[in-house]
Amino acid sequence: MTEVHNGIPAGALPDAAWRRSSRSGKLGNCVELAHLPTAAAVRDSKAPDGPALVLPGRALAALVAAARAGRLDRPTTADLLRTLVARGFEFLHPRDAEGDLVAVVGVRAHHGVIDVVRLHAEDDVTALRLPGDTLDVLNPTTVLWERTGWATTVLRLLIDLPDDRTPGVATTGTVSPLRGVWLPTTPGRAKWLPATA
Repeated sequence: MTEVHNGIPAGALPDAAWRRSSRSGKLGNCVELAHLPTAAAVRDSKAPDGPALVLPGRALAALVAAARAGRLDRPTTADLLRTLVARGFEFLHPRDAEGDLVAVVGVRAHHGVIDVVRLHAEDDVTALRLPGDTLDVLNPTTVLWERTGWATTVLRLLIDLPDDRTPGVATTGTVSPLRGVWLPTTPGRAKWLPATA
């Protein structure tokens, strides 16, 4: 007897009767579904012997319901980065000695703080809120707020962070706008120089 598991070659599923949606196109690039005794399987019609996604029936029903309700239409990393640019983030692209991109770094100074986001990979993103007098935003000594993880999650949290305050940090009096300038130091790098007066 064949053990049914996620990733099993679709052609190896015993007694699977594959069917296509009535809305499938004529080019053959669609998904096919098979109901199994204890689960449901999905395969790519262009690769009928490729791996099958095997889900418990309730999980597939929940996925279909979420798609129909529009709950799977989430912004992409690119969408979220555009939102940050619209909010005033400036992005740098530091490179190593060979010229290869090592990260994408976004910085925004506002309301007496500096927000920084570093993207190294889709699953390796860090967002920080730093005090406005931080001299080295890539190696800060004090961090007011920090999140790490997947790009879409971290970028959403950064976008939702209130501009005028930092969660968990008490504010007193009026916050003056941050003043200073970014000075280029080497190609692809810059340093924040806070104003002294």
